[in-house]
Amino acid sequence: MAEIRTGDSDGDGGSRAVRSDICARLDEIRGFVPAERRPELEEILGALRGSGDPAGPQAALHRLLRRCGVATGLRAFIRGAGIGGLPAAVEGHPVVEAYVCPEDRCDRRAPARNQPVPETCRLYGEPMRRRRLS
Repeated sequence: MAEIRTGDSDGDGGSRAVRSDICARLDEIRGFVPAERRPELEEILGALRGSGDPAGPQAALHRLLRRCGVATGLRAFIRGAGIGGLPAAVEGHPVVEAYVCPEDRCDRRAPARNQPVPETCRLYGEPMRRRRLS
Protein backbone atom coordinates (compact mmCIF):
# COMPACT_ATOMS: atom_id res chain seq x y z
CA MET A 1 0.00 0.00 0.00
CA ALA A 2 1.39 3.42 -0.93
CA GLU A 3 1.81 5.89 1.88
CA ILE A 4 -0.65 8.75 2.27
CA ARG A 5 0.78 12.18 1.63
CA THR A 6 1.40 13.59 5.11
CA GLY A 7 4.00 15.72 6.80
CA ASP A 8 6.15 15.59 9.88
CA SER A 9 4.72 18.79 11.32
CA ASP A 10 1.59 20.85 11.22
CA GLY A 11 3.10 23.49 8.95
CA ASP A 12 4.31 21.02 6.34
CA GLY A 13 3.11 21.84 2.82
CA GLY A 14 2.04 18.23 2.15
CA SER A 15 -0.06 18.11 5.31
CA ARG A 16 -1.63 21.47 4.47
CA ALA A 17 -2.50 20.20 0.99
CA VAL A 18 -4.09 17.01 2.35
CA ARG A 19 -6.07 18.99 4.95
CA SER A 20 -7.18 21.31 2.14
CA ASP A 21 -8.39 18.38 0.05
CA ILE A 22 -10.26 16.92 3.02
CA CYS A 23 -11.96 20.27 3.68
CA ALA A 24 -12.93 20.77 0.04
CA ARG A 25 -14.40 17.27 -0.23
CA LEU A 26 -15.65 16.69 3.31
CA ASP A 27 -19.31 16.49 2.29
CA GLU A 28 -18.40 13.78 -0.22
CA ILE A 29 -16.26 11.95 2.36
CA ARG A 30 -19.14 12.04 4.85
CA GLY A 31 -21.36 10.48 2.19
CA PHE A 32 -19.21 7.33 2.18
CA VAL A 33 -19.30 6.88 5.95
CA PRO A 34 -22.40 5.05 7.21
CA ALA A 35 -24.31 6.43 10.19
CA GLU A 36 -22.94 3.84 12.60
CA ARG A 37 -19.37 4.98 11.85
CA ARG A 38 -20.10 8.74 12.01
CA PRO A 39 -18.92 9.07 15.64
CA GLU A 40 -15.56 7.63 14.61
CA LEU A 41 -15.39 10.06 11.68
CA GLU A 42 -16.20 13.03 13.92
CA GLU A 43 -13.51 11.92 16.40
CA ILE A 44 -10.96 11.78 13.58
CA LEU A 45 -12.04 15.20 12.28
CA GLY A 46 -11.74 16.60 15.81
CA ALA A 47 -8.15 15.34 15.98
CA LEU A 48 -7.46 16.78 12.52
CA ARG A 49 -8.74 20.18 13.71
CA GLY A 50 -6.33 20.06 16.64
CA SER A 51 -2.91 21.64 16.73
CA GLY A 52 -0.90 18.41 16.71
CA ASP A 53 0.72 16.56 13.85
CA PRO A 54 -2.06 15.75 11.34
CA ALA A 55 -0.35 12.56 10.10
CA GLY A 56 -2.12 10.33 12.64
CA PRO A 57 -5.66 11.63 11.96
CA GLN A 58 -5.05 11.52 8.21
CA ALA A 59 -3.95 7.88 8.46
CA ALA A 60 -6.97 7.09 10.66
CA LEU A 61 -9.29 8.70 8.10
CA HIS A 62 -7.62 6.66 5.37
CA ARG A 63 -8.24 3.43 7.33
CA LEU A 64 -11.85 4.38 8.12
CA LEU A 65 -12.60 5.06 4.46
CA ARG A 66 -11.07 1.70 3.53
CA ARG A 67 -13.34 -0.02 6.09
CA CYS A 68 -16.29 1.85 4.56
CA GLY A 69 -15.60 0.36 1.12
CA VAL A 70 -13.44 3.07 -0.48
CA ALA A 71 -10.67 0.86 -1.89
CA THR A 72 -8.04 3.61 -2.10
CA GLY A 73 -9.10 5.23 1.18
CA LEU A 74 -8.18 8.88 1.55
CA ARG A 75 -6.23 8.83 -1.72
CA ALA A 76 -9.59 8.73 -3.54
CA PHE A 77 -10.19 12.28 -2.33
CA ILE A 78 -6.68 13.70 -2.73
CA ARG A 79 -5.94 15.42 -5.99
CA GLY A 80 -2.92 17.16 -7.42
CA ALA A 81 -2.26 20.90 -7.53
CA GLY A 82 -5.22 23.15 -7.93
CA ILE A 83 -7.70 21.51 -5.59
CA GLY A 84 -9.45 24.09 -3.52
CA GLY A 85 -9.96 26.74 -6.16
CA LEU A 86 -7.12 28.99 -7.16
CA PRO A 87 -3.52 28.42 -8.15
CA ALA A 88 -0.82 30.11 -6.12
CA ALA A 89 -0.35 33.79 -6.95
CA VAL A 90 2.43 34.48 -9.43
CA GLU A 91 4.42 37.71 -9.60
CA GLY A 92 3.29 40.00 -12.41
CA HIS A 93 -0.28 38.77 -12.38
CA PRO A 94 -3.20 40.96 -11.30
CA VAL A 95 -4.20 41.21 -7.66
CA VAL A 96 -6.18 38.17 -6.65
CA GLU A 97 -8.23 37.85 -3.50
CA ALA A 98 -9.53 34.59 -2.20
CA TYR A 99 -11.18 33.13 0.83
CA VAL A 100 -8.73 30.99 2.78
CA CYS A 101 -8.77 28.65 5.78
CA PRO A 102 -10.02 30.47 8.89
CA GLU A 103 -7.38 28.69 10.98
CA ASP A 104 -4.61 29.09 8.37
CA ARG A 105 -3.97 25.34 8.60
CA CYS A 106 -4.52 24.32 4.98
CA ASP A 107 -4.04 25.84 1.57
CA ARG A 108 -7.62 25.62 0.31
CA ARG A 109 -8.65 28.75 -1.55
CA ALA A 110 -12.05 29.80 -2.89
CA PRO A 111 -12.40 32.72 -5.32
CA ALA A 112 -13.49 35.95 -3.60
CA ARG A 113 -14.26 37.84 -6.79
CA ASN A 114 -17.97 38.67 -6.92
CA GLN A 115 -18.44 36.63 -3.72
CA PRO A 116 -19.33 39.07 -0.91
CA VAL A 117 -20.15 36.23 1.48
CA PRO A 118 -17.32 33.80 2.22
CA GLU A 119 -17.71 30.07 1.93
CA THR A 120 -17.76 28.11 5.15
CA CYS A 121 -14.79 25.93 5.98
CA ARG A 122 -16.18 22.40 6.10
CA LEU A 123 -13.54 21.21 8.54
CA TYR A 124 -13.77 24.02 11.11
CA GLY A 125 -17.35 25.18 10.43
CA GLU A 126 -16.27 28.82 10.34
CA PRO A 127 -16.43 31.39 7.53
CA MET A 128 -13.30 31.41 5.41
CA ARG A 129 -11.15 34.58 5.64
CA ARG A 130 -10.62 36.94 2.70
CA ARG A 131 -6.94 37.32 1.81
CA ARG A 132 -5.01 39.12 -0.89
CA LEU A 133 -2.88 36.57 -2.71
CA SER A 134 -0.91 38.86 -5.01
